[in-house]
Amino acid sequence: MNNSKIVVYTAIKGNIDPIRDDIICFNKYNKFKSDVMNAKIYKILPHLFMDCEYSIWVDGNIFLNKQSEEFVKMLNGKEIAVIKHPTNKCIYQEAEIVINSKLDDSEIVTNQISRYKDNGYKSMQGMGMCGLIIRKHTDKIARLNEKWWSEICFGSKRDQISFPYVFSNEVEYIDWPGSYNNNLFSRDKHVVPFYIQFKNIIKVFIKNLIKKL
Repeated sequence: MNNSKIVVYTAIKGNIDPIRDDIICFNKYNKFKSDVMNAKIYKILPHLFMDCEYSIWVDGNIFLNKQSEEFVKMLNGKEIAVIKHPTNKCIYQEAEIVINSKLDDSEIVTNQISRYKDNGYKSMQGMGMCGLIIRKHTDKIARLNEKWWSEICFGSKRDQISFPYVFSNEVEYIDWPGSYNNNLFSRDKHVVPFYIQFKNIIKVFIKNLIKKL
């Protein structure tokens, strides 16, 4: 799925997913104590590791069902694109679910989204499923990649929280294809089971409803 100007890649550290040989699979970086961060640096900063015109990041358990050229077309004039999140519409919903599911330190997440609110970032501004990221490698995207990385290093490691804040209007959101197994991609498993996602969505809905009463 790679050609001379489009690179499909992933990064795998630890024992979560097996090393892949169908696409470029990075696994050498070891400057962080956390395997998550040693893999994530490739996801967030591809311009430091690859010389190409376009890159397509996939999580270690995502397999593309179309040729890479078809995904590049989905940029639709933008320089970065992701699939719309299947359930959440904004980072504030995502943050509450991360906190409720104990996926990251609640104080870190709370401080981060409070800063976003103080900076005027509104709710319902879009939400991406960052397991698949299509990029055109430009100077502008490189600088935004670096800004995203700084948000992750100083805030939550859950990169979907900071992605819409950093990239804002630069993102092309591709319609959610209906499931994690579809005509665009297939996924072996999902880290957060659907029933947990559903339970947390209901919690957030009830909490927001109570606020309005």
